[in-house]
Amino acid sequence: MHEEIYEKIQRCCGYVTVVLDDEVISQGTCFAFTSDGEVLTAAHVVTGRVPILHKDYSDPNVKIFIKFAGRPALEYRVSFCSLTIQCAAFTEAIQLDIAALAPKEKQAEAFPYLPARIMSPKLGQQVFISGFSDDLSLPFNIDRIANKDFPGIQDFLSVMKKGYMADMMGPLIKRAAIGNHRKIIAEDSSQNITIEVDIFYLDNGVNSGASGGPVVNEDGEAIGVISQRAVTSASQKSAPDLKVPAGATIALSLHPMNAIHQIMKNNA
Repeated sequence: MHEEIYEKIQRCCGYVTVVLDDEVISQGTCFAFTSDGEVLTAAHVVTGRVPILHKDYSDPNVKIFIKFAGRPALEYRVSFCSLTIQCAAFTEAIQLDIAALAPKEKQAEAFPYLPARIMSPKLGQQVFISGFSDDLSLPFNIDRIANKDFPGIQDFLSVMKKGYMADMMGPLIKRAAIGNHRKIIAEDSSQNITIEVDIFYLDNGVNSGASGGPVVNEDGEAIGVISQRAVTSASQKSAPDLKVPAGATIALSLHPMNAIHQIMKNNA
C-alpha cells in the first residue's frame, strides 16, 4: 500500500522555479491538489524571501514555472500568496506560509493530484513528506561539471533552470511521525473572518528545496504543506547567535483554505 502512495506522491509533486529578468530567484516544491493542475506550495517559495510582500508576487516581470515529471514546464499565476492576520493582541501581523497557483492556460490533459484534506493532525500519526531537497543531486554532479563550451550543453543547462530535475531525479520522499502540534485561531475583524491553522513538527528533517512539498497521510491525502526545517540554538561564545538544523520539519495544516475561500467570496 505504501508503495502506491509513494508513486502517487512522485507524480503529484512539481518543481517550482521563479524567474525575474532571466535570473532564478527562487526554487522549491509544490503539489497538485486538483485535476486542473492547481497547486499548493509555501508562500516564501513564490517570493524567494520573507516577509511575504505583495509587490514580490504581483510584479508582472516575475515568471513562475512548474515542471511535473513527463510534462513540459508550464507557466503559472498566483491565486493567493500567504494570509496576513492583523490582531489587536499582537504587535506585528502574522503571515501564514502557504500559497496557491494555477496554470496560466487551461490544460487539456488532467493532472494526477493529492486530494486536500482539511484536518488536524494527531500526535504520533505516520505521514509522508516530499520535496526536491538539496539531498538530491544529479549523478556525477553533471550539472556542475558540464563543459559550458561543449555544443548543446547550454541548452541542457537552460532547461535545468526550468525544473527538469523533476524528470531526471523526482522528489525525495520520507516517512515521519507528528511529534508536536499546536492550533492557532485568530480573528480578523476587518474582514470578518476567523483563521484557524495547525502548526506541527515532524520527527524527520528536510533541507532547502523541499519547502512547499506535501505532508501526506496514509490514505494518500495531503493534510499539510512543508514550511521550513526546524533549527535549534548552538550558541557558543564566539558565535552566540549560531543555529543549526534540529532534524525536524515544520508544516502547516490546510485549514487556512477555509479562510481563503471566505476572503475570495467577500471580494467577489
